[in-house]
Amino acid sequence: MEPATTSGHRSAVVAAMLAAGALIAQQVAGRATRDALFLSTFHVSSLPLVMIAGAVVSAVAVFGFSAALTRRSPAQVVPIAIAAGTALLLGEWGLSLVQPRLAAIAVYLHMAAFGATVVSGFWSLMNERFDPHTARRVMGDINLGASLGGVAGGMLAWAVAGLVPVATMLAVMAAFNVLCLLALSRLGPGEAERVTTGERRAPGGEGTGPLSGLRVMNEVPYLRDLALVVLLGSATETLLDFVLSARATARFPAGASLMSFFALFHTGIGWLGLAVQMLLARPALKRLGLAGTVALRPATVGVAAIAGFVSPGLVSALVARGAHGVLNNSLFRSGYELLFTPIAERRKRPTKAIVDVGFDRLGTVVGSVAILALAAALGAQSPRVLFALAAAAALGAVGVSRRLHNGYVAALEDSLRSGVVRLDLADVVDSTTSMTLTRTGLIGDREAILREIAARRGETRPPAAPPGAGDALLETVGDLRAPDADVARRALRRAEAAEPVMVGHVIPLLARNDLFLDALRALRRSANRTTGQLLDALLDPQQDVVVRRRIPRVLRRTATQRVADGLLLGLADPQFGVRRQCALTLARITEKESTIEISRPAVFAATLRELESASKDWGDEEADSLPAEESSPEVRPQTAAERGLAHVFTLLSLAVEREPLQIAYWAVLGADAGLRGTALEYLENVLPDDVARALWPHVGARAQAPAAKRSRQNLEADLLRSSDTLGLDRQALKKMMPPR
Repeated sequence: MEPATTSGHRSAVVAAMLAAGALIAQQVAGRATRDALFLSTFHVSSLPLVMIAGAVVSAVAVFGFSAALTRRSPAQVVPIAIAAGTALLLGEWGLSLVQPRLAAIAVYLHMAAFGATVVSGFWSLMNERFDPHTARRVMGDINLGASLGGVAGGMLAWAVAGLVPVATMLAVMAAFNVLCLLALSRLGPGEAERVTTGERRAPGGEGTGPLSGLRVMNEVPYLRDLALVVLLGSATETLLDFVLSARATARFPAGASLMSFFALFHTGIGWLGLAVQMLLARPALKRLGLAGTVALRPATVGVAAIAGFVSPGLVSALVARGAHGVLNNSLFRSGYELLFTPIAERRKRPTKAIVDVGFDRLGTVVGSVAILALAAALGAQSPRVLFALAAAAALGAVGVSRRLHNGYVAALEDSLRSGVVRLDLADVVDSTTSMTLTRTGLIGDREAILREIAARRGETRPPAAPPGAGDALLETVGDLRAPDADVARRALRRAEAAEPVMVGHVIPLLARNDLFLDALRALRRSANRTTGQLLDALLDPQQDVVVRRRIPRVLRRTATQRVADGLLLGLADPQFGVRRQCALTLARITEKESTIEISRPAVFAATLRELESASKDWGDEEADSLPAEESSPEVRPQTAAERGLAHVFTLLSLAVEREPLQIAYWAVLGADAGLRGTALEYLENVLPDDVARALWPHVGARAQAPAAKRSRQNLEADLLRSSDTLGLDRQALKKMMPPR
């Protein structure tokens, strides 16, 4: 069942859209009101000082908000913050009637403390309300609601600018907050919230509070890159804001005219942002990926700032600052919010507000200090230099953005591990490291080397037989052909049975269940010297299919590149059983020997063939009646579809990191919606588009979802449960993995 299509999800999405629209409308109207109130009361030269003061207040607010989120869920914290902001807005409206200058400062500091902080908390709430895969479908709708709210807030501010005093907009902003609270009350709990409510933190955990968030950032370079992108973007915005404000106050009189200008400016940003969101967000995310989409904002703003350096007028300031606003509310937000999805809740809650708001305000301080210094030193020439600094900061953010994609995929893989199995990071690293240990190679004598060379040339070089060996070999051949199993078994245990010249007589015995183990052991003794003969039999369509299906088991202990190359050819065999055993053996030998190279395009091509021919031959494999000690200890899939899907994931393990893929296989078969969404999210990011599209119907997902790979706007879903949320042990997980 598609989670996004249920009535519960539809009502939750409508409530989320309304809440987002009301919140962003309040923010847009608030920015226009804030700027008009302050610049109508104070000179523009005071703007950097109040920006710095606002950044300090915001830093205190974000640390408090971060601490609250480590102890309570966003569903509890965000409504309280919005309600407190509503009360303050009404108080500031009353203050403006008696102390307008004090009210102007209070509104500016209020917007600094509650603006970005509450918005960040709202997106965190959305992140936990919807599971990851559902979020890919619904976050675009929620972001659309936010964009429409931004347009509505700007138009309302412009419409009432000449009709009522500027301060009256504070009451309108409070009304938007009330509407947002009503919508949030209709949202209902999400899967992640139900799971984590009442969650007990393990003793000796990561701790709580903002210091915990800073520690997490210190441990995760990926988060530091995100923080740096936010800081550089905020510094760029601060520089451009000042230039625009200076040019606007020089052109328009204070009061209603200035309010109308800022209202129209923010309304225009809202309309253009909405158009860009609807027309370009999906193609940008699909073609450029997350990091590329995030980099579009600083790249475009950098070009516009360079143009402003050449001609530093009001139009240049409008274009540069407008480009930042339009892309920030559309493409940048669509990619940026999705970049947080791999971070587990217990790490994200104390960290996201610090990155979103703390570093945003730190960028504001950096930009404001630069403005004060340049205004004092250069006077009238400072706008040109400010444009140059904005361009430098924007282009610096482009450079940092390039590192984000690899960090996102790596964090997602780590999240998959920690979300299902009780492991700390050290255990995961050890497990992965142990899988990459290499085996020492075997040293052959001169004859063995010559035979290997001949085999690579496609020639046959019989081994030199010792004197007197002919009679013993002939006797062994006769016994191997005997119908009596005991006679043949004794022959297989002789040393002669492992000679290369005897391989052709031993291979047919693999089809006999009563002799399979003995034939397997005899062939394994000489497998390093007879690889070519075994592979020839494997790939010979005239050979008994049971024999060909069992030959890969002979080669499981011969982890060489030559074996891998032959097995890779076996992945195209007409018989599903042969293909499946080739894949299982390839997985086994590549796990043992990390130096073996497997062609990723060949693996993905084989996977695509399997998925496109699904259900046609997945049921043609007959169960082997083997002795118990040779049967796989894992629980094998029973139906044809289960065998086929297990085979597909075994193939993918040859090209994708194995452990997270195995967990993804478990998750798509499981009942946990959050983990299933995580698995689908992971597969969309590591598989080619054509393979993902073909896989989707077999895991119960929409066929079109992978076509929009990494393209669902503003994903606000928390990708995983933390390691102390779900407690599956290794044995339980192993039973659901593709069999080895």
